[in-house]
Amino acid sequence: MIRLLLLVIALIAGLVVGPDFAGHQGYVLISAANQTIEMSLTTLIIAIAALIGALFLLELIIKRIFSVGSATRGWFSGRKVRKARLNTSQGLVKLVEGDWRQAEKLVVKGATHSDSPLLNYLAAAEAAQGRGETVQRDNYLKLASEQDGGNLAVALTCAKLQIRQEQYEQALATLQDIKQQHPHNPVLLELLKTTYLKLGDWQPLRTLLPQLVKADMIDQVEAARLEEKTECGLMERIAGQQGSEGLVNHWRSLPRKSRQRNVLIACFAKQLITRKADSEAYGVLREAVKKQSDDRLVILFPELNLPDYHPAIVLLSDVLRYDENNPVTHSAIAQLYMRDNKWAEAQEHFEKALDIRPDISDYAYLADVLDKLDQKQAAADISRQALTLLPSN
Repeated sequence: MIRLLLLVIALIAGLVVGPDFAGHQGYVLISAANQTIEMSLTTLIIAIAALIGALFLLELIIKRIFSVGSATRGWFSGRKVRKARLNTSQGLVKLVEGDWRQAEKLVVKGATHSDSPLLNYLAAAEAAQGRGETVQRDNYLKLASEQDGGNLAVALTCAKLQIRQEQYEQALATLQDIKQQHPHNPVLLELLKTTYLKLGDWQPLRTLLPQLVKADMIDQVEAARLEEKTECGLMERIAGQQGSEGLVNHWRSLPRKSRQRNVLIACFAKQLITRKADSEAYGVLREAVKKQSDDRLVILFPELNLPDYHPAIVLLSDVLRYDENNPVTHSAIAQLYMRDNKWAEAQEHFEKALDIRPDISDYAYLADVLDKLDQKQAAADISRQALTLLPSN
């Protein structure tokens, strides 16, 4: 623009001053080596103006040539981006459809010119795992980690895929690395909960529960369920490692409120029975049932190995006085009578339980009792009746 302005000024100056010099043109002599050039001053000015104009014209032509080349390159580049977007979108659709091979092919093909290659490689990793290619999956995750700003997304995706592949130990290691920098990430917390449950890692899960509640990731009902599962899991692990003595010490260390929850009492008693501490288990169950009858506690009485079942029968008979239509209690008493070889009493309680609700186990027990009472036909009829409760294929 400045050069064009200068050219216009020069032309105007020539038009203004030119007439004054029309009668006094003078001349210009240029000598170089053995050559001399002589011309009028007006001719020189015109030649210079023409030269400047030619240079401007040449510059304009060169710019046009390069702008066409740039536009062409931009068109080709835009075409590649559009193709990458198409491949990516089609690949994601195939991923949702479960066509792992085609999904992997398309998203990888679109990664080079993709607006967000990170997403392409993460999708490729999921597709590779869908094909069972965990090595290729990890290669794609490595490529994704090389993209800017995607470390957290890559790590979380890696952990999700490891969990899906049941690689729980590797997933836990991945999640622990994430936890150092993003301890409150909700996806991290959910994946940790899943991993702890799968590994039976109860103590860390117990520590995690308040954080899950605080983040509104589980409600109070779910928190209570997980707490019960965690405590029962801990008791099982402690009983396996330290025996019944260690289990009792752990039980005593629990808050009083926890020791009053029937579901935890049932877990404690069950572990005592497993460790052959039946007398201790009976004492725990007896005290709990006296305070409040609970089917989860009653069903454990027949599992006890006691020298004398009469006190347990008396206890449950007393419980039955307050809820005479409880089939679980009738069944438990009947099984205890079986242990005492009191077949007629066992028959009576099994029949009462079955009158209230059909149960395949009670039918099987009753058939055995009738057989012991030498009622072969009745036992056969009960067995056929039990078969009707079996699920049909």
